[in-house]
Amino acid sequence: MKDYGENPNFFQKWLRNYKVARHKPKIWRLRSPDIAYVKITKVASTSIELTLARHLHVTVNGGAVEDVDPALVKLYSAKYAKHLPLSEYGESERAPYVVSFVRNPLDRLHSSYMDKIADVKNSGGGKNIFWNLDISLDMTFEEFVARVAQIPDEKIDRHLRSQSAFLWDGEKIVADFVGKFENISDDWKKISEQHGLPDLPHKNKSTKSTAVKAPTPYTLESAKMAAKRYKHDIELFSYGDEIDALIQSLSKQRK
Repeated sequence: MKDYGENPNFFQKWLRNYKVARHKPKIWRLRSPDIAYVKITKVASTSIELTLARHLHVTVNGGAVEDVDPALVKLYSAKYAKHLPLSEYGESERAPYVVSFVRNPLDRLHSSYMDKIADVKNSGGGKNIFWNLDISLDMTFEEFVARVAQIPDEKIDRHLRSQSAFLWDGEKIVADFVGKFENISDDWKKISEQHGLPDLPHKNKSTKSTAVKAPTPYTLESAKMAAKRYKHDIELFSYGDEIDALIQSLSKQRK
Protein backbone atom coordinates (compact mmCIF):
# COMPACT_ATOMS: atom_id res chain seq x y z
CA MET A 1 0.00 0.00 0.00
CA LYS A 2 1.30 3.44 -0.92
CA ASP A 3 2.25 5.85 1.83
CA TYR A 4 0.51 9.20 1.35
CA GLY A 5 2.11 10.79 4.39
CA GLU A 6 0.52 12.13 7.56
CA ASN A 7 -2.82 12.87 5.84
CA PRO A 8 -3.93 9.78 3.89
CA ASN A 9 -7.10 11.57 2.75
CA PHE A 10 -5.17 14.30 0.95
CA PHE A 11 -4.36 12.16 -2.07
CA GLN A 12 -7.87 10.68 -2.18
CA LYS A 13 -9.37 14.17 -2.17
CA TRP A 14 -6.96 15.39 -4.83
CA LEU A 15 -7.76 12.39 -7.02
CA ARG A 16 -11.49 12.85 -6.61
CA ASN A 17 -11.24 16.56 -7.46
CA TYR A 18 -9.11 15.72 -10.48
CA LYS A 19 -11.73 13.28 -11.78
CA VAL A 20 -14.55 15.74 -11.14
CA ALA A 21 -12.74 18.48 -13.04
CA ARG A 22 -12.17 16.18 -16.01
CA HIS A 23 -15.81 15.11 -16.31
CA LYS A 24 -17.18 15.82 -19.79
CA PRO A 25 -20.79 15.92 -21.00
CA LYS A 26 -22.28 12.51 -21.69
CA ILE A 27 -23.78 12.33 -25.17
CA TRP A 28 -25.96 9.49 -26.42
CA ARG A 29 -25.87 8.95 -30.19
CA LEU A 30 -28.59 6.93 -31.88
CA ARG A 31 -28.49 6.01 -35.57
CA SER A 32 -32.16 5.28 -36.11
CA PRO A 33 -33.42 7.91 -35.60
CA ASP A 34 -30.16 9.79 -36.15
CA ILE A 35 -30.28 11.99 -33.09
CA ALA A 36 -28.21 12.70 -30.00
CA TYR A 37 -29.12 13.38 -26.39
CA VAL A 38 -26.92 15.48 -24.11
CA LYS A 39 -27.42 14.28 -20.55
CA ILE A 40 -27.81 16.73 -17.69
CA THR A 41 -28.11 15.18 -14.25
CA LYS A 42 -31.15 15.95 -12.07
CA VAL A 43 -33.23 16.73 -15.16
CA ALA A 44 -35.10 13.43 -15.65
CA SER A 45 -31.89 11.93 -17.04
CA THR A 46 -32.57 8.48 -15.53
CA SER A 47 -35.94 8.28 -17.28
CA ILE A 48 -34.56 9.57 -20.56
CA GLU A 49 -31.68 7.09 -20.57
CA LEU A 50 -34.09 4.27 -19.78
CA THR A 51 -36.27 5.33 -22.70
CA LEU A 52 -33.33 5.43 -25.11
CA ALA A 53 -32.18 1.99 -23.92
CA ARG A 54 -35.68 0.60 -24.41
CA HIS A 55 -35.78 1.99 -27.94
CA LEU A 56 -32.43 0.41 -28.76
CA HIS A 57 -33.34 -2.90 -27.17
CA VAL A 58 -36.53 -3.17 -29.23
CA THR A 59 -35.34 -1.75 -32.55
CA VAL A 60 -31.78 -3.07 -32.66
CA ASN A 61 -32.01 -6.37 -30.80
CA GLY A 62 -35.69 -7.23 -31.11
CA GLY A 63 -36.08 -7.41 -27.35
CA ALA A 64 -39.00 -6.55 -25.10
CA VAL A 65 -39.40 -3.23 -23.32
CA GLU A 66 -40.00 -4.89 -19.96
CA ASP A 67 -36.60 -6.63 -20.18
CA VAL A 68 -34.68 -3.38 -19.90
CA ASP A 69 -33.29 -3.04 -16.39
CA PRO A 70 -30.51 -0.79 -15.01
CA ALA A 71 -27.85 -3.31 -16.08
CA LEU A 72 -29.06 -3.21 -19.69
CA VAL A 73 -29.24 0.59 -19.60
CA LYS A 74 -25.59 0.58 -18.55
CA LEU A 75 -24.67 -1.79 -21.39
CA TYR A 76 -26.42 0.32 -24.01
CA SER A 77 -24.90 3.45 -22.53
CA ALA A 78 -21.42 1.97 -22.88
CA LYS A 79 -22.06 1.27 -26.56
CA TYR A 80 -24.08 4.28 -27.65
CA ALA A 81 -22.87 7.10 -25.40
CA LYS A 82 -19.54 8.72 -24.68
CA HIS A 83 -18.14 11.67 -22.78
CA LEU A 84 -16.95 14.49 -25.00
CA PRO A 85 -15.85 18.07 -24.39
CA LEU A 86 -18.14 20.42 -26.27
CA SER A 87 -15.13 21.81 -28.13
CA GLU A 88 -14.71 18.40 -29.78
CA TYR A 89 -18.37 17.89 -30.53
CA GLY A 90 -18.06 19.26 -34.05
CA GLU A 91 -19.48 18.33 -37.40
CA SER A 92 -17.73 14.95 -37.47
CA GLU A 93 -19.40 13.83 -34.23
CA ARG A 94 -22.58 15.84 -34.27
CA ALA A 95 -25.90 14.17 -35.02
CA PRO A 96 -28.33 15.93 -37.38
CA TYR A 97 -30.62 16.61 -34.42
CA VAL A 98 -29.45 17.13 -30.82
CA VAL A 99 -31.80 17.28 -27.83
CA SER A 100 -31.43 17.98 -24.14
CA PHE A 101 -33.50 19.06 -21.16
CA VAL A 102 -32.95 21.78 -18.57
CA ARG A 103 -34.59 22.74 -15.30
CA ASN A 104 -35.11 25.76 -13.11
CA PRO A 105 -31.60 26.02 -11.61
CA LEU A 106 -32.84 26.68 -8.08
CA ASP A 107 -35.19 23.70 -8.21
CA ARG A 108 -32.38 21.52 -9.53
CA LEU A 109 -30.04 22.63 -6.75
CA HIS A 110 -32.59 21.83 -4.06
CA SER A 111 -33.32 18.47 -5.69
CA SER A 112 -29.60 17.67 -5.54
CA TYR A 113 -29.52 18.57 -1.85
CA MET A 114 -32.52 16.39 -1.05
CA ASP A 115 -31.28 13.44 -3.10
CA LYS A 116 -27.57 13.51 -2.29
CA ILE A 117 -27.51 15.04 1.19
CA ALA A 118 -30.83 14.83 3.09
CA ASP A 119 -31.95 11.43 1.76
CA VAL A 120 -28.48 9.94 2.18
CA LYS A 121 -28.25 11.16 5.77
CA ASN A 122 -31.75 9.89 6.60
CA SER A 123 -30.99 6.47 5.10
CA GLY A 124 -28.07 6.05 7.45
CA GLY A 125 -26.06 3.99 5.01
CA GLY A 126 -25.34 6.00 1.90
CA LYS A 127 -22.17 7.71 0.73
CA ASN A 128 -21.58 11.42 0.56
CA ILE A 129 -20.50 11.94 -3.06
CA PHE A 130 -19.66 15.59 -2.35
CA TRP A 131 -17.18 14.93 0.45
CA ASN A 132 -14.26 16.20 -1.63
CA LEU A 133 -16.00 19.56 -2.02
CA ASP A 134 -16.08 20.09 1.75
CA ILE A 135 -19.83 19.47 1.76
CA SER A 136 -21.04 17.38 4.69
CA LEU A 137 -24.24 15.44 5.27
CA ASP A 138 -24.90 17.60 8.32
CA MET A 139 -25.18 20.81 6.33
CA THR A 140 -28.44 22.72 6.29
CA PHE A 141 -29.74 23.70 2.89
CA GLU A 142 -28.63 27.29 3.48
CA GLU A 143 -25.09 26.13 4.29
CA PHE A 144 -25.12 23.87 1.25
CA VAL A 145 -26.11 26.74 -1.07
CA ALA A 146 -23.41 28.98 0.40
CA ARG A 147 -20.75 26.32 -0.20
CA VAL A 148 -21.91 25.57 -3.76
CA ALA A 149 -21.85 29.30 -4.52
CA GLN A 150 -18.11 29.32 -3.75
CA ILE A 151 -17.18 26.56 -6.20
CA PRO A 152 -16.75 27.29 -9.95
CA ASP A 153 -18.10 24.93 -12.60
CA GLU A 154 -14.68 23.57 -13.52
CA LYS A 155 -14.20 22.25 -9.97
CA ILE A 156 -17.69 21.09 -9.04
CA ASP A 157 -19.55 17.79 -9.31
CA ARG A 158 -21.77 17.33 -12.37
CA HIS A 159 -24.91 17.28 -10.20
CA LEU A 160 -24.17 20.84 -9.15
CA ARG A 161 -22.54 22.15 -12.32
CA SER A 162 -24.34 24.80 -14.35
CA GLN A 163 -26.52 23.33 -17.07
CA SER A 164 -24.98 25.75 -19.54
CA ALA A 165 -21.67 23.94 -18.99
CA PHE A 166 -23.22 20.94 -20.77
CA LEU A 167 -24.82 22.87 -23.63
CA TRP A 168 -22.97 26.14 -24.25
CA ASP A 169 -19.78 25.91 -26.33
CA GLY A 170 -18.82 29.53 -25.75
CA GLU A 171 -20.69 30.83 -28.76
CA LYS A 172 -23.99 28.97 -28.99
CA ILE A 173 -26.18 26.24 -27.52
CA VAL A 174 -25.15 22.94 -29.08
CA ALA A 175 -28.64 21.40 -28.89
CA ASP A 176 -31.26 21.94 -31.57
CA PHE A 177 -34.06 21.33 -29.08
CA VAL A 178 -33.85 22.20 -25.39
CA GLY A 179 -36.91 20.96 -23.53
CA LYS A 180 -37.81 21.91 -20.00
CA PHE A 181 -38.30 19.66 -17.02
CA GLU A 182 -41.30 21.74 -16.01
CA ASN A 183 -42.98 20.85 -19.32
CA ILE A 184 -41.34 17.50 -19.92
CA SER A 185 -44.44 15.52 -20.91
CA ASP A 186 -45.34 17.88 -23.74
CA ASP A 187 -41.75 18.54 -24.79
CA TRP A 188 -40.84 14.84 -24.90
CA LYS A 189 -44.02 14.13 -26.86
CA LYS A 190 -42.76 16.48 -29.59
CA ILE A 191 -39.52 14.52 -29.81
CA SER A 192 -41.13 11.08 -29.63
CA GLU A 193 -43.70 11.87 -32.32
CA GLN A 194 -41.12 13.39 -34.64
CA HIS A 195 -38.50 10.67 -34.21
CA GLY A 196 -40.45 7.58 -33.24
CA LEU A 197 -39.17 7.19 -29.69
CA PRO A 198 -41.08 5.53 -26.82
CA ASP A 199 -43.02 7.47 -24.22
CA LEU A 200 -41.07 8.72 -21.26
CA PRO A 201 -41.57 6.79 -17.99
CA HIS A 202 -41.66 8.50 -14.63
CA LYS A 203 -39.01 6.47 -12.90
CA ASN A 204 -37.77 8.51 -9.96
CA LYS A 205 -39.87 8.94 -6.84
CA SER A 206 -41.86 12.17 -6.75
CA THR A 207 -40.69 12.80 -3.19
CA LYS A 208 -37.22 13.43 -4.54
CA SER A 209 -38.40 15.95 -7.11
CA THR A 210 -38.52 19.17 -5.15
CA ALA A 211 -39.76 22.04 -7.25
CA VAL A 212 -39.67 25.44 -5.57
CA LYS A 213 -43.23 25.74 -4.21
CA ALA A 214 -44.76 27.54 -1.26
CA PRO A 215 -43.33 27.32 1.27
CA THR A 216 -40.05 27.56 -0.60
CA PRO A 217 -36.94 25.93 0.90
CA TYR A 218 -35.05 29.14 0.09
CA THR A 219 -34.48 32.16 2.27
CA LEU A 220 -33.94 35.52 0.61
CA GLU A 221 -30.19 35.20 1.14
CA SER A 222 -29.87 31.66 -0.21
CA ALA A 223 -32.09 32.47 -3.22
CA LYS A 224 -29.89 35.42 -4.10
CA MET A 225 -26.74 33.32 -3.70
CA ALA A 226 -28.11 30.56 -5.90
CA ALA A 227 -29.38 33.02 -8.51
CA LYS A 228 -25.95 34.63 -8.70
CA ARG A 229 -24.23 31.24 -8.91
CA TYR A 230 -26.46 30.08 -11.77
CA LYS A 231 -26.91 33.43 -13.49
CA HIS A 232 -25.89 32.09 -16.91
CA ASP A 233 -28.42 29.26 -16.72
CA ILE A 234 -31.17 31.63 -15.67
CA GLU A 235 -30.48 33.97 -18.58
CA LEU A 236 -29.71 31.34 -21.22
CA PHE A 237 -32.75 29.16 -20.53
CA SER A 238 -35.23 31.95 -19.70
CA TYR A 239 -35.87 31.33 -16.02
CA GLY A 240 -35.51 35.00 -15.07
CA ASP A 241 -39.19 35.68 -14.46
CA GLU A 242 -39.55 32.70 -12.13
CA ILE A 243 -36.44 33.54 -10.12
CA ASP A 244 -37.35 37.23 -9.91
CA ALA A 245 -40.82 36.32 -8.67
CA LEU A 246 -39.33 34.08 -5.98
CA ILE A 247 -36.90 36.74 -4.77
CA GLN A 248 -39.61 39.40 -4.77
CA SER A 249 -41.89 37.12 -2.75
CA LEU A 250 -39.15 36.44 -0.22
CA SER A 251 -38.38 40.16 0.00
CA LYS A 252 -42.01 40.93 0.81
CA GLN A 253 -42.03 38.28 3.51
CA ARG A 254 -39.00 39.96 5.07
CA LYS A 255 -40.84 43.28 5.45
